[in-house]
Amino acid sequence: MDRIFYFSGSGKSRRFAEFLGKKLDFPISDFTETTDFFVKTAIIVFPVYCQNLPDPVICFLKKLKAENIAFAAVYGRKSYGNVIEDAVKISSGNFIGGICVPCGHSFLSEPDDFDFESVLPFIERIKNPESAKTEHCPKDFYADLIPAKRTRIGVKIKRNGNCKNCGKCTENCPMGAIENGIIGKNCIRCLRCATECPENALEFKTLWFLKAYLVSGRKNEIKFYL
Repeated sequence: MDRIFYFSGSGKSRRFAEFLGKKLDFPISDFTETTDFFVKTAIIVFPVYCQNLPDPVICFLKKLKAENIAFAAVYGRKSYGNVIEDAVKISSGNFIGGICVPCGHSFLSEPDDFDFESVLPFIERIKNPESAKTEHCPKDFYADLIPAKRTRIGVKIKRNGNCKNCGKCTENCPMGAIENGIIGKNCIRCLRCATECPENALEFKTLWFLKAYLVSGRKNEIKFYL
């Protein structure tokens, strides 16, 4: 079976996965809910966090068994780092293609703004698979400098008076880092808890220094690995 797997916090990667699914007629799955790790062709769609792979993506790739594998990384117009090469090194299977796609940044509450038509070469490669090459793309020097802690400092998530202790945030958290709206130390700021809260009881705030960094030097580059 061919399948698109995605990891999404704010919904951007999920929407891009849905677009690919329609174009390729592939079923899509949230891989945090996946128990079947054996497929013929797998496309992995994920967001870039601090120019790196999110922890749930790393864990999933170590379990996945695919004959052919491709990657679609969604980044918030800052930097995609070296995530495609990093993903290929972790995964098994024949690498047939990759793409890094710019979109609005979740921490800035920007819309998706995908240029869908520009990704058609990636889609054609999936339809006609052949081995692809990776390319090393250097990260900024601070990309690996305690990224999780930097994000926790720069993005604050708080529970407001709408909370009814329904437990949805706890159920949906891919890191097991929240209990009825109270954030724990393992939080990766994927914002899934805030995005999927039925009561809009979780709010996030990006502190000024992180926001100033994110709005500077924006990119609008689609990067192909074919």
